[in-house]
Amino acid sequence: MSVDQRKYPRSPGGNRAAMAFIKRHAPPVMCTVADISEGGAGLTFVSISVIPDTFELEIKGEVEIRTCKVAWRAGPHRMGVAFTRD
Repeated sequence: MSVDQRKYPRSPGGNRAAMAFIKRHAPPVMCTVADISEGGAGLTFVSISVIPDTFELEIKGEVEIRTCKVAWRAGPHRMGVAFTRD
């Protein structure tokens, strides 16, 4: 059994739509929020192969755009990110 080492407890993300902004002036990459906390989120993409280690994330229904750093990658679709401060 593994021990959860997250700094903040996660809540279900309700599979909310989100857009990952990879490069300036490039179209965003759509994803869904699987779970979220004050410090990060679990995200699902069609493919994570094009997602760099840092990017900006805009979650539908929220005003704030968060800067993200990839914490882990799982398979071809899932990743966990930590929210960072610029």
